[in-house]
Amino acid sequence: MTNEQSTTAQSAVNPELELEMQELEAMEAPGFWTGVSVGVAISASVATSVAIT
Repeated sequence: MTNEQSTTAQSAVNPELELEMQELEAMEAPGFWTGVSVGVAISASVATSVAIT
């Protein structure tokens, strides 16, 4: 519980830092998973073409 209180206190002292972290969290996950799905699709395509030839 002390950690939650200190985090809240830090947010009150520096609201810009908290806003930047929220922006980064929202941006980080979608791009990562899009990259993973594209990589898997390319790998599957290459593996299939190698297996066929």
